[in-house]
Amino acid sequence: MSHSNTITRVIWFRRYRIYIWSFIVFLGGEWLAPFLGIRFADNTLDTLYQYLDPEILKHDLARGLYYLHAQPPLFNLFLGGVFKLFANHSSLVFSFTFGAIGLCLLVLTTWLLKEVGVADGWNAVCCALLGWSPNFLVYRNWLFYTLPVALLVVLGAVCVVLFVGKRRQKFAWVFALVATALVFTRATFHPIWVCLFAVAVYPLVQREHRRHWLVAAMIPVVLAGAWSFKNHLVVGNFGMSSWLGMSAAKRWPLSQGEIRRLKQAASLPAFWHRRPFQEPRDFQPFGLFLESRNEHPALDAPYKSNGEPNFNHRDYAQISRAMWAGDIDLVLHYPGHYARRVATAVLLFLQPGPNSVHFLVDYDFSRVHWIRRNITRYLFLGGEIQRPIRMLEPPPNLLLLFFPALLCIGFCRARSNSLSRSSRALFVYAFVTVLWVTGVSNLIEIGENDRMRWEVEPLLIILFGTLLMSFGKRLAFLRRGHRQ
Repeated sequence: MSHSNTITRVIWFRRYRIYIWSFIVFLGGEWLAPFLGIRFADNTLDTLYQYLDPEILKHDLARGLYYLHAQPPLFNLFLGGVFKLFANHSSLVFSFTFGAIGLCLLVLTTWLLKEVGVADGWNAVCCALLGWSPNFLVYRNWLFYTLPVALLVVLGAVCVVLFVGKRRQKFAWVFALVATALVFTRATFHPIWVCLFAVAVYPLVQREHRRHWLVAAMIPVVLAGAWSFKNHLVVGNFGMSSWLGMSAAKRWPLSQGEIRRLKQAASLPAFWHRRPFQEPRDFQPFGLFLESRNEHPALDAPYKSNGEPNFNHRDYAQISRAMWAGDIDLVLHYPGHYARRVATAVLLFLQPGPNSVHFLVDYDFSRVHWIRRNITRYLFLGGEIQRPIRMLEPPPNLLLLFFPALLCIGFCRARSNSLSRSSRALFVYAFVTVLWVTGVSNLIEIGENDRMRWEVEPLLIILFGTLLMSFGKRLAFLRRGHRQ
């Protein structure tokens, strides 16, 4: 009996040791973060554009969410819910919740690596790379939606693998729930992304489950459409976020003379500026932010109760629409300028990072800077980001080579008939999602692109683990051939 128990324990340990390792990696990160000066930063609750007025979150959450149009509502719902339930301990609850999210992210990424056949040794390396990276440590300790979005992305992959592999309908409905949460948390994950992935994975789904798959995939699309229509009724912008025009208007490489001529020709609105997210007082000379309909402070108060600009004001939706028209005109008439802007965004997207958090958190970032600088210089052979960022000046690094290589691996594995349906479905999900986020982030945004890439970093880690596994098998084959 004792011998049998020993064998059982050995089998159990071998089966679950990689998950024990992921827990150890998480604990190591919790120790490493304070050593690097990182502490949980929730100071941005009062200052970030994406959040409703803290007073609305605490005392008028339901109406505030209804009038929210600048961002998808789910993360603000989370913030307000914590304030409602844990008013005196909100900081502790936020930190604990983000710790749980970080741990789940590591464990589920480890599980996905194991599902696609990555050996425990390489799996452990990938887990450590993810969990001990400066990005993970910073985002785990920053009250923003970056870490939750990364977890939702991984949860979506888990649901797809289980649905295609286990052939159980319930996992399709769980995927619908996760995809809905993603769409209602991050505007980058547009309903079009859901449609593209649903169509791409459709051939891998068993025939008797295909109808359920399509119905489940349409749930987040329909719900997002309903919320977008609500935004159209409230401020005239159909979409999950009314900031599209302002986001696309940032940092166009136009001279002052070009901007002046375009304004005179009415190709750009009179209030066009290289920094579109300006305060209400800067727009008042153009007749904006002067009148209030007294409908709700989330819509009509130019400033929040703490004095910060209210970027959910209805006039910002009008500004964004006007800027979007200008964006389209610029793309059509200045394609070279737009190409330089996109190329700069890609260079930012493929920086190891984190490069766009230090000016937002309230702790000393110098040690994180030191780690990031050395990783960038010696591991990726890149250079330092200089601000203000000029066109085409972000230094290139090896990610410019690794990133397309990882995408190619995802594409080839998705088409490989030698793999199981569930593994192919995971690679389809990874390829479509990474490609979508890359396109949207760089065609629209410019500035915090490396943070946007990190939201799909776990999928890239899975592709990297597959590369390591292939390399290891190839090396073993060559060694056997050499011995023979």
